Amino acid sequence: MRQDRYTTRIIHPVCINLEPQHYEFLRQLAERRFMGNISDAIHYLLSRYLNHLYEIRVTPTKRTETANYQPRTLRYRRWGIIINPVLWSKLFEMRHFVGYSMSALIRIMLDWEMQQEGYDIIPLIVMPTIAPDDPAVNPTPENAEPMLNNYFYVKQGIYEIRQIECSFLDQFY
Repeated sequence: MRQDRYTTRIIHPVCINLEPQHYEFLRQLAERRFMGNISDAIHYLLSRYLNHLYEIRVTPTKRTETANYQPRTLRYRRWGIIINPVLWSKLFEMRHFVGYSMSALIRIMLDWEMQQEGYDIIPLIVMPTIAPDDPAVNPTPENAEPMLNNYFYVKQGIYEIRQIECSFLDQFY
């Protein structure tokens, strides 16, 4: 088995496709809670909505590894952001598991957060309901802020029967 281990750059500039209102909300969220750090804002969104993203997973029903992209519209703009490379890597792998592009995943989480804060918007995908007794969704007071620590992604294919098995595990979930 071949294995690489290396340290990434501290910052990683990337481009995401969002409508101006979503990008502005992301910037406001970063300014309000994370001293302007967009990477930390996305980390917060992933920590908060990770289980909900698992619930909207479409890869098994599509039966393809390609990502669903956001509906095309002239309102989308390409925005350059700086993000932690490990977080971007997690979004990249998550795209295969959930079935949506990285920009769509960010847009979906922003829609849900905007709804939680009382904005009158129609989300790209309605936030699914999850059982209230799930400790990952409703944490106890001692772990009130769920943390997104590490992930483990394994994909295995069986050639003869064209079957793909994916495991996407978050540590502590």
